[in-house]
Parts: sequence; C-alpha cells; structure tokens
Amino acid sequence: MDILSSKTGSGNLFRKPEMNWGILGTSRIAEGVIPAIQATRHNHAVAVASRDLTRARQYADKMQVPVAYGSYEELLADPTIHAIYIPLPNSEHKPWTIKALEAGKNVLVEKPIALTADEAQEMVGISWEKGLVLMESFNYRYHSRMKRVFEMLKKEELGKLRFLQSSFSFPLENPDDFRLVPAMGGGAMYDLGCYCVDFQRLAVGREPETVQARYHQGGSGVDLQMQVTFDFGNQIFGSFDVGFNAAFQTVARLVGTEAIMTLDLPFSSKDEKVSILIEHDHDVQKVNYRPEDTFKNLIEHFYEVVIKKEIPLYPLAESVKDMAIIDAIFQSAIENGKLIELN
Repeated sequence: MDILSSKTGSGNLFRKPEMNWGILGTSRIAEGVIPAIQATRHNHAVAVASRDLTRARQYADKMQVPVAYGSYEELLADPTIHAIYIPLPNSEHKPWTIKALEAGKNVLVEKPIALTADEAQEMVGISWEKGLVLMESFNYRYHSRMKRVFEMLKKEELGKLRFLQSSFSFPLENPDDFRLVPAMGGGAMYDLGCYCVDFQRLAVGREPETVQARYHQGGSGVDLQMQVTFDFGNQIFGSFDVGFNAAFQTVARLVGTEAIMTLDLPFSSKDEKVSILIEHDHDVQKVNYRPEDTFKNLIEHFYEVVIKKEIPLYPLAESVKDMAIIDAIFQSAIENGKLIELN
C-alpha cells in the first residue's frame, strides 16, 4: 500500500500521509460515515461502487464523492485507494472483506463483522497474513462517554457488578428491507443484538459462562424479537432484549452493590446529547455529554492504527468472541431456550 507523504516548507517537517477511502455499496448508513471521513484531516472518500453504474454515480454526486464505479471489483482494483469501508448486507461482509484484503486494502467493515465466529476468524487470519488493518465498525465504542463508563466499571465505582440490562428496538416497517431476508443475514440479533453482546462483554471484562435465548420468528423467517440472558459467574447476570416489532428505544442499566448506572441512547448516540446517571441510595448524579460524531472518532482511530501502527483500542479478538456468543444465542433460541454452556 502506497500512502504518500511530503515535506512542507523548508524545514524537516513532514505532513501526515493522506488516506483515500473507497465505499462498497450505496447504503444509508454510509451516508453517516462518508461525511465523517471527509470531516477528518488526511482522510478522503474518493470513490463509491455499486453493481449499477448509474446508481453509483447518483449516490456519489449526492455524497460529493468524485469517482463512481459500476462494480465492486473495479473499485478494489484502483491503486489510489488505501482503505475500504464495507456497509453491505451482513451476508456480504466476509466475502468482500476478504476480497478487499487480498487486493491490498485496509478494511473497516460494518457490524456484525460476520455471520459466525468461524467466518470472523477466517477474516482476521487473512488480515494478519496480509499485514493489513481490519476493524469492525462499532461506532458506539468511540464515544467519550463509553471510555468513562468502562473506566468506572474497572475501578468498581458502582461496587461489585451484579446485573446488566440493555434494550434496543425499533419498528421495521419496510417489507423489502434486507434485514428481513434470512439469506442476507437479516434479523434483530445481528442488527441490534450484536451491540448488547459487545457492550455487556466489554463491561464485565470476560465471557459469559452460560447463555439462554428465546425468540419470535417473523413471516419472512428472521428473528423479529429476541430475549437473552447471560451468567458471567461471580454473581453477575446479564440480560437484553432486541426487536424490529417494538417502539424505538435504546437504554443500558448496570447495577452494582453500591450504585446504579443508566445510559440513555448507548448504541445510537451519534450527534445526540447523552448522559451518565448514577444513583446511590437517594443521591442522584448526572453527567451530561455534548453531541459527538462517533463515526468521525472511529475514522480518526482507524487512521492512527494504519499510519502510526497504534494498538487498536478494541482488538479483533473481541469481534471473534462476540460472534462466538451470538452463535450460542442462536443455538439456544433454535432449541427452544436451551441453556448453552460456553467453554
């Protein structure tokens, strides 16, 4: 990968290398990521690809991206592109991540990274083999509030952690949405539940010992609604519920032996005012946070990992572990809530 840097002025100062990005697909979520790329220094969204050139050109014009390609392969063959953002349907994450890595590109792929732990591990292995950066686009992790939350939990500022509860739902009303198609990796668990799995694992700092899940299947064959419980050991229980068939809501609550923490909009905090609410007996403290572009924070971190070889805040092992838990959740749900013990 050739990312150019050049001297500035007459001294020995060097400006940082520029990173050119290509986007596979014309998804709605990319409409939040492309402006974030353009808003950061040294990152440039230079090309968009679709399987239809007219659609790619219309999308590129809309997002003010200079180049449009009529196939993903053409974009991956562009030698001026250094990083690829993949916001394709979940079933396409593995094949196109691998193709991008094999084309010599660093990759930021939307969550969930894959459909199974085995798929995720294969993707990670190829990124290591190629010496390229692969990162999962869990933008919620990159809000300054989350950094503070994980610090508080590590320092046991709530006392010993006992319960974790989170919910994420919204009414999915478009019958043609790919998230209702089983073959495309649809369903509430992949789309929404992955946030809850990731957050609770990171909050506790280890893997659950057992998993149990129940679900409601919609007419298209995907999970419209899922309820999950975890036993992390040491008297720590976790639970979450997600759905495409309920009103919009996203909240997380953590209960310790000394205090309770509540997070509003934990997984959809981009450009929103959010807070940390701490309840200790009758004492209530609220810390407010200004709106942040979490996509921008993520892109800036990705750049530093690629250019400066910084250690990622969240290693790829976390992505593989998330998928292992999701595998177990589906196993339990399919077997009518069977208790699944994890190694």
